[in-house]
Amino acid sequence: MTGSGHDAVSYICEACRQRPVAEVIGDDDRDEPYRLCRECGARLRRLALRPLEWFNLAAIHGWRKYFLHDDFYEQDGTASQPKVENYSTDGIQAPSLDQASRSLPRLVDYCITRWWLDAPEFEAFRASADEAVLQELQRRGQAGNRHILAVTFRLCANVLGSTATAWVREQYTRAQTDDELFSWAEAAASCLPPPEGLHKTIDALHAFQGGELRERKTALTWFRSPAVLDWIEIHAPRANVTEDWGQLAALSDLPWSRVREWLLRGRPLSLIALDALSIFIPREGQALIVKLLQPRLKGCRDRSVIRSALEVCMATDGAPRVVGRCRYVIGHLDELSLE
Repeated sequence: MTGSGHDAVSYICEACRQRPVAEVIGDDDRDEPYRLCRECGARLRRLALRPLEWFNLAAIHGWRKYFLHDDFYEQDGTASQPKVENYSTDGIQAPSLDQASRSLPRLVDYCITRWWLDAPEFEAFRASADEAVLQELQRRGQAGNRHILAVTFRLCANVLGSTATAWVREQYTRAQTDDELFSWAEAAASCLPPPEGLHKTIDALHAFQGGELRERKTALTWFRSPAVLDWIEIHAPRANVTEDWGQLAALSDLPWSRVREWLLRGRPLSLIALDALSIFIPREGQALIVKLLQPRLKGCRDRSVIRSALEVCMATDGAPRVVGRCRYVIGHLDELSLE
């Protein structure tokens, strides 16, 4: 049976953890089925689990699976689209962070069930010794669940740092196999001595090109390294440059000197530079990682210099995308985050 933060055994329902298992449901994952009593099995299929039942299952399976997905459940485990009449939580609430923090395994359970982890969750681990936390994360990572593996990487990055160096290094190949390079890179950036994590991530990206490379290159974001800018110059597509290339550049310690150079060199690098400049303008709807890392343009505090360079860019390249982006940045120069 898949491991969890509790000493669950195969004959106890994974959801209520009270009644015996009556059925094994593998409708959305045959490799990691749910083992449930009849009552919880019925509620699972009807998307009507009660909060604690959802929490217990999500702690074992993660919440990315269909039956547990955030399309159907709120962050506290309350069903949002139950296919039953008179849905009630019956007072069966999922634990709060404060309640979960009283037990290290339960705290890890809690983290696995969150949409996003931040400072309050990380701070809750301070009551436990780093070695104990590492052992618990190693145990969870062995379960084989990709979602849980990604959570262990995030916790290594934000709670353990160098304490997790050896284990994070050991997980490099598995992260590639399980397509969790992005999560592994966050841990590598924090836990491995530089530039080891960056070099390993770049090596892993050699296996991809085109759309697959575009999707996976975001793993480089965590290193916030100017070396990524050199990588962008080599690997950026010659045409159909998407905005995420600019985001990667903005999050990689981008200086004004490189922006100016790219603007002068023309497309595709000028497009990446313009998209990067727009990332430095805080606004609603930006990617979560942008809000987390809060990038700033380095090496230029004179906004008039930036305006002049953009005006030259528009005069040189009249493509609608170029002109539109230049005008947008010029119109928001006062909001541009500079360092």
